[in-house]
Amino acid sequence: MRIFFLTLLSSLLFCGTSAHAANATSPKPLAPITLQDGIVFAPMKFAVIGKYNYYDQHRIYTGASQDDPGFGKRRRTAHAGQLTFRAGLFEGFEALLTATAFNKELKRENAKGMTDTSDVQGLGDIQIMGRWQALSQKKGDPLSLALGLGLEIPTGDSDHRNSFGPQPYMGPFLQLSTGSWNPKATVSVTRVFGRSRVDGQIMYTLNTEGMHDLEKGDLFQYSLGYGFALNRYFTAGLAMNGVHQEKNTQQVSPGVVKKDYNSGCDMIFLGPELSCRIEPLNMVLGLAAPIPVYADMGGSQPVEDYRIVAKLAVQF
Repeated sequence: MRIFFLTLLSSLLFCGTSAHAANATSPKPLAPITLQDGIVFAPMKFAVIGKYNYYDQHRIYTGASQDDPGFGKRRRTAHAGQLTFRAGLFEGFEALLTATAFNKELKRENAKGMTDTSDVQGLGDIQIMGRWQALSQKKGDPLSLALGLGLEIPTGDSDHRNSFGPQPYMGPFLQLSTGSWNPKATVSVTRVFGRSRVDGQIMYTLNTEGMHDLEKGDLFQYSLGYGFALNRYFTAGLAMNGVHQEKNTQQVSPGVVKKDYNSGCDMIFLGPELSCRIEPLNMVLGLAAPIPVYADMGGSQPVEDYRIVAKLAVQF
């Protein structure tokens, strides 16, 4: 992890050494889609950001090896619609408020070929975050650096019961909320040079114990992206998104609470991104398709084939 962080900072510091020689009128690249950049909003600048995420998980892995897809077959799909209100409150500080709605489905098949389907829809937890601009490239610093602290507030339903298996309540994939208050910390960096930009972000979520003895494993996310302004309106890029999640603690049977062996993971996604600026509406549209290039799962779990991420942002 130390090597990754040093590599990230080095690339941001040195890849833009020719920035001062770049044409000031060259097109400016748009922000990445699947990570938060290091630029904080100016005072009285606002945006409404909508995101749609689709996940499809049906390949079963034990560790880094794919299992026979027959016995214990499972398929998980999730649609997530996210709405964020972002506001620059004063010089060097912004606030973000995010609400997410889910539509989740889990199909399971046991050794006898019997199938069971569970699906859940509704609002999840609300997230709030404040970000401080520690460095700003516009003010002569070598890069823009933003530091953030946030909190997941348990506003979603955490009482959905299982209709299959020994666990009385649905696990963290299907539940709309774990019922816990989860602090977050993030660091984001951005370096713009000419028609290019490099962005990086790390985020740590400390998941605490919630309802029904469920404690989701802590989550560490790290991302690195490159974007290039094809012209005044379009930016194409490539992003790497990494995830490390610890194992969950939950009821594995009535009255028995312990670490869930079939949880936790290390995954890396790589995918193209394309953004479009619509100037008359002060709007940006974006689409990304991250594909898993590495997966090491705790126990036996479904692994994503792909993700789809769509973004619409309006500034005012």
